[in-house]
Amino acid sequence: MLIRYRKTGEGKVVARALVYTAEEHAIDSTKVDHDARRIVERLRENGHEAYIVGGAVRDLLLGRTPKDFDIVTDAEPARIKRVFRNARVIGRRFRLVHVYAGPKIFEVSTFRSIANGTIGNEYGSIDEDALRRDFTCNALYYDPIQQQLVDYVDGFKHVKAKKIVPVIPLKTIFVEDPVRMIRCLKYSATTGFGVPLRTRWAIKRDAELLAEASSSRLTEEFLKILASGKSAEILARLEDFGLLRHIVPVCSEFIAKDPRNHAALKASLVELDALDAAAAGRERRLSLLISHFLRPWLESLTGVIEDRPEAFQDALQQARSFLAPLNLPRVELEAAVLVLFKKRGLSPLEKPKRSGPDRGRGPAERGRGGRSPGHGNLVREAARDAPRDSGRDGAETADSDLDSGDSPRGQGAEEQSPANAAPRARKRRRGPRKAGSASSPGDAPSPGAANAASASAGAANAASPPHSSRQPSSQRPLFREGPAQDNHEGKGASPPAGEEGNLSRTSGAARRRRKKQRKSPDSPPEGPAS
Repeated sequence: MLIRYRKTGEGKVVARALVYTAEEHAIDSTKVDHDARRIVERLRENGHEAYIVGGAVRDLLLGRTPKDFDIVTDAEPARIKRVFRNARVIGRRFRLVHVYAGPKIFEVSTFRSIANGTIGNEYGSIDEDALRRDFTCNALYYDPIQQQLVDYVDGFKHVKAKKIVPVIPLKTIFVEDPVRMIRCLKYSATTGFGVPLRTRWAIKRDAELLAEASSSRLTEEFLKILASGKSAEILARLEDFGLLRHIVPVCSEFIAKDPRNHAALKASLVELDALDAAAAGRERRLSLLISHFLRPWLESLTGVIEDRPEAFQDALQQARSFLAPLNLPRVELEAAVLVLFKKRGLSPLEKPKRSGPDRGRGPAERGRGGRSPGHGNLVREAARDAPRDSGRDGAETADSDLDSGDSPRGQGAEEQSPANAAPRARKRRRGPRKAGSASSPGDAPSPGAANAASASAGAANAASPPHSSRQPSSQRPLFREGPAQDNHEGKGASPPAGEEGNLSRTSGAARRRRKKQRKSPDSPPEGPAS
């Protein structure tokens, strides 16, 4: 064992810290993360002190593999960010640096001073930083390069004795930061360490101060409890010390109201802890943790988890009230409620099927999407069969055909008002028009050609029943028969008589020429080629 010394103001040399070698602390260096070791090496190469600190060192002394590693250094956040290009400074009051190494995030902080108490934000030295820590088991500094353990507060002896001893005096430790009471009981459950009598008495005395703690810090500690693998035991200790009613008041009333509720919550958390042990260190989704905590509450409410449209929103509202004043992530909370629904075989986010008539059609006529089979085809065919030179009257004629008793929808279909059918019929007629159809006064065909086309279309409609002028889609040819039409003529050119069915669509070049002529009113209108 080595000893670090320092000089006092009077010039006396006193012991400052105890330094334990690898043989004395017996930490397995292979359990130290390679990237954490590399961060310490990089800071040392740039002339700074750097150590692994906090819960990672405590877990290493207990022979466990830490889940995360916190690093402390004498370099300030701006300097740390310059050393590591993959780093980001976070926080407003306590500025920290997150160093990213692939999917892993390492928190690097600067030594803090005790000039303004243990909650100040001034930078200091390593011996001052040790006196700011809450408990001695968290105030140990490990050097992964030289494999030395630096102890300023006798934390190594307390870990060997399995005791949780506060670093800060009991009269101020919980007054300055009430969340430390939760952490004390959490460490006791996860490590098996005992809490001294005076510390337990101080927790019960200052329990009311927890009501003034920020909801963000309470939420952070609550999620750590659920992921600790000892959630059932930790919540039981929080209830015994009177802290649970300040963290989740509704939950505290729920388990105090009926012993069966307490047993149901304990069983759900024990199941959660068993899942953590079976996962063997793998990360689990936050929604799964929250769902185990919510399950006893939501299952105790009648008519919440059931198959109805409003059930999911009602369950989500009940979950928020059960967890208040905690502020959990909205997405994870919704996913947790959805997990409980799926365990019942329900899918509340699926769109419910419509019941009853849809827009005037009976149940027997509704197909997929609430429409009668072939409804869209009927509208399109009616729009195509209407006379092209009648403008708005053609759409109204198609509507009247759809409402007639000869409609293919059958005699049992309810009548459809022209006001509702006309917009759909006109909507289907969008797109390029056939050559020879009237679209504007300047493009109107010659009177003789228009009359011939109208007479030919009227004779065709009179010779066939409604909706039978077109062949079924299965019998239509893929391409039109007959010679291709010349689309380079103007839109006002009339088609040859008797060839209305062979009209091809207007070419893009002709449409662009007409659009250019409309923009320049002085240019002469386009006409048929001479």
